[in-house]
Amino acid sequence: MPDPDHSLRKILLVDDEPQITRMVGSLLSNMGSGYKLLLATTKDAALKILSQERPQVIILDIDLHGIHVGLEILHIVNREHKNTKPIVITGRAKDHRSEIEKIGCFHFFEKPFDVKALNDRIKDALGLEKVIEEKILTVLEGNPKAKLLFVEPNLRHYAYLCSIFNAKEMLNGADYTVKILDKIGDLLTVLATYQPDIVIIGDYFLEDGQLEAMITLLQSKIKMKPKSIMIHSLFERDELFELKLKKLGVIHCIQNVMDNEEILKMNRRLADAVAQNCIDLGLVR
Repeated sequence: MPDPDHSLRKILLVDDEPQITRMVGSLLSNMGSGYKLLLATTKDAALKILSQERPQVIILDIDLHGIHVGLEILHIVNREHKNTKPIVITGRAKDHRSEIEKIGCFHFFEKPFDVKALNDRIKDALGLEKVIEEKILTVLEGNPKAKLLFVEPNLRHYAYLCSIFNAKEMLNGADYTVKILDKIGDLLTVLATYQPDIVIIGDYFLEDGQLEAMITLLQSKIKMKPKSIMIHSLFERDELFELKLKKLGVIHCIQNVMDNEEILKMNRRLADAVAQNCIDLGLVR
């Protein structure tokens, strides 16, 4: 009986952080054409999928439960799965690059990485043509163009979310310049040097009082204050919090993460809110 998935290009994602693995998988699903994405968070799961599914590409976090585990998987892929092209990802490139290159891999990325660049390398590994689709906005009147500053404490995690604002396939014609700030003490310096149009703050790492203080600072008579401030929340907040933000003139995007299948929709909800804010501000091209 023929394999119903024979026409799909199988991509195995191996990372010990399930949320990041699913987020990257969701982004690739939206970018890729005919990908079947397989996810593993342990060595045993990865080896089982390699043997059963025979993926064309494996995207391997080399720091999986310790560097030696990742290097062992890479050895096995090169020795026993020669039709699977390994793309290696690590957060400690300076420490392990020579070891990785000695074993051999198709391509090497250092965290945080751009998902669009990863997708391009996947297409190279599969021998596919890289096509950028320029989608036409049907809801918004104009194509947003703005400089965005994300204030986020976790660069590794939110680099993936912010990569959605760099991928043309995901933005329906919008054109953003993106910077991520993880050190709150550098905020004024970055405002002066980068001069963002919109500052977007994740509310999950600040107490409400701290958040209000940051908004007050951004709205004060500083020389290069942004045109708009946005707060994004992963879950619903209470009515008092909403009322405070409304009084401060801050846009609040609630992304409503109900389960892991909602990750891509969560990111698109924020992207849509940013685009609408740009239109309202006249930041279009």
